[in-house]
Amino acid sequence: MNSKWADYVITAVRYDSDYGYIAQVRVYEHNDNKLENRQHKSRDWVIAQLRLGKTFVTATQTSYGTWRKGEKVRMFKVNEQTYIRSDQNSIAKDNLENLSEF
Repeated sequence: MNSKWADYVITAVRYDSDYGYIAQVRVYEHNDNKLENRQHKSRDWVIAQLRLGKTFVTATQTSYGTWRKGEKVRMFKVNEQTYIRSDQNSIAKDNLENLSEF
């Protein structure tokens, strides 16, 4: 990692039973070009942090064990419901790329 990607890096997700919402994320803090302090957090926590101005990106691990930066995580509203997505689609569903599930 060459520079700070974001405040937090999401590497895996857990969906609800309908796969419409992300129930939890596996998230790391990005400090000194390292992923540290792995935690599992709720989607509500991610939304609250985004509202506070914190930044998030996704990342996947390569076969060499290094992390590859993914996309910026954004929130948006559809019919008064807030969603988190890593693409620009306005679909009423959470979507953070093709992250692994835990």
